[in-house]
Amino acid sequence: MTGRPRRAVVVLGMHRSGTSAVTRLLTLAGATPPRELMPANADNPQGYWESRRIARFNNRLLESAGTRWNDDAAIPEAWFTAADRQADREEAETILAEEFGSAAELVLKDPRICRLLPFWRTVFDAALIEPFGLIVARDPLEVARSLAARVHVPEFRPAAIPATSRGLLLWLRYVLDADRVSQDLPRHVVQYADLITDWRQALAAPFAAGAVPAPDAEAEAAIDALLDPSLRRQQANELLPTDVSAGSLELLREIGVRLGGDAPGWQHLRDDTAAALGRLQAAYRDLRQQHDPFADRDPWSERILAGLVGPPRQRTTASHGRSAVFFSAAPRSIGHVYRVEHPAAALTTAGWQTTVLPLDDPTAADAASAADLVVVFRGQWGEPFARIRSACTASGSPLVYDIDDLLFDPHVTAGGWVAFLDVLPPEERERWIATAADYRRALAQADAAVLTTPALAAAAAEVCRSTHVLPNALDLRMEAAAAAAGGIPKASATDGRPRLVFASGTPTHHRDFAVAAEAVAHVFARRPEPVLVILGHLDPTIYPALAPYADRIEVRPPVPLLDLFAELARCDLNLCPLEIGSPFNEAKSGVRWLAAAAVGLPSIVSPTGPLLDVVIEGISGLVAADVSAWETAIDTLLDDQARAVHMGAAARIDALARFGFEAWSARALETYASILEHHRHDRRGAAAS
Repeated sequence: MTGRPRRAVVVLGMHRSGTSAVTRLLTLAGATPPRELMPANADNPQGYWESRRIARFNNRLLESAGTRWNDDAAIPEAWFTAADRQADREEAETILAEEFGSAAELVLKDPRICRLLPFWRTVFDAALIEPFGLIVARDPLEVARSLAARVHVPEFRPAAIPATSRGLLLWLRYVLDADRVSQDLPRHVVQYADLITDWRQALAAPFAAGAVPAPDAEAEAAIDALLDPSLRRQQANELLPTDVSAGSLELLREIGVRLGGDAPGWQHLRDDTAAALGRLQAAYRDLRQQHDPFADRDPWSERILAGLVGPPRQRTTASHGRSAVFFSAAPRSIGHVYRVEHPAAALTTAGWQTTVLPLDDPTAADAASAADLVVVFRGQWGEPFARIRSACTASGSPLVYDIDDLLFDPHVTAGGWVAFLDVLPPEERERWIATAADYRRALAQADAAVLTTPALAAAAAEVCRSTHVLPNALDLRMEAAAAAAGGIPKASATDGRPRLVFASGTPTHHRDFAVAAEAVAHVFARRPEPVLVILGHLDPTIYPALAPYADRIEVRPPVPLLDLFAELARCDLNLCPLEIGSPFNEAKSGVRWLAAAAVGLPSIVSPTGPLLDVVIEGISGLVAADVSAWETAIDTLLDDQARAVHMGAAARIDALARFGFEAWSARALETYASILEHHRHDRRGAAAS
């Protein structure tokens, strides 16, 4: 072939990102647009500058791949190589020829090509056209708000995405795909904000390289008139939407800024984010399909966005060869399982060498000296802790403190907020209250703290400069036990009497159950069928309201943790009451909800911060603040068994997606690896100064 080959500038970018303005700019500069243009309308008054035929054709392609333009699910790789694509390619070659003729320099724009570029590259190859990728990136929140604004115009409502979280996920899918599938092409990324501010500077590089046509003086004047700043009708500001966290938006904006780059770690961030997105989409697929796409909020999209923050960065830090030792001051507690065994298993899975020892082990100092990372669970200040602290100081290893209850605040323990102190003799109670100072001193001596809830982390931040939230989660044994329990028949299937269950792993919940006890009594007074199951450490006879219904209360003994799932699975409704207004309870995790959710058991919970974080009101559980609300919630789920089953199924999907071992272990690895890296960085900085 002689002469300059034909060239196509392929404009890539999410819908509402400014791709139309960029395409019009290129046509003014001399690139050939398609013949059958999509007409301008109120949604895009300056025109779309894309082929109506190609847009329709791409819609058919997406549908054949099992998706649509507004669906953020990935296109299976096998779709691109399937035999059916041959006929599609032949049709695309015909459309391309009819739309552009023999133009030497054409511009092809359709946001859907972000998803379909591998297909279109085969079409370009057949037509002997060399593609150049021009990616247009716009602030994701501006894009989401622009998509949501369509809901107010009846003509464009079918193309609206009212939920901000859903719009952001769609933006993420488009830009991740566009970046990945164009990475081996000559390409340039232009930020929409830069384009509006100074288009000459924004496109200086591809103009200079001859990758896109450079405008003459007349075209420049036309482009100046075209790129009016008023085109930017949706602008991001610091007022965050209520359905998106600051961390999620920060991650997405970082991705938007780094698109097309070659900075260290960018490919890891892109690919790991895409992998996490795929995992979360698969987990929530069924729930999202049942959700109204025109609802103002999409809780499952919110969950996916939240799940992307943190773990995707794990590959940037090597794990193999590192070592950690966990010292436990409460090795026989349930907390030890969640806070010691689980993170140790997560680090082991990632290639760390891990050791678990009791805090008072005689070899503790030697073990601490030999480890890269040292974690102490529930340790009080004293000789064993002091020896470990000295060993860490000498070796340079970070000492991490972990505690799962607000026992290090003297005002809380002395203020009567810790219910288990109620049952202790006065002298022993005073000794317990005094231990708050020892917990606090140990926490203050740590280099970092890992806590179960944001409230607990906020309290720890008063004395520890580096705090991290790592929630309680399931391990693989728990997941297996929960899955096996799914086949256990409900006791109510035999006798028609639904079971309301309250599970108490420790003898400390007598105050918590008080509000639910009165509500259960009211329900029992009106309904002869329900049964209350008390599992574990709680004496129902201390509640006068329940006295008339002693024959409807089944007390079952405490069981090992892995047997808890089978006990819960035989019941119909889980009760998670907590004393309201207690700072101690505001810092407690939602493990009683988690165990029930793992077996698909719907829960009614008190409105404490951690429980409000795990339950989506009316969808994956119910929230009750007082006796009347508890009574109504119980009646609601007893009256509508189908809703209760659906709620339990939603809770199980959510629990496994957020707190299953696969997702949580990545978060645990990121947490401890970042603590280690920051500690080493701080030490290097101190040595240099």
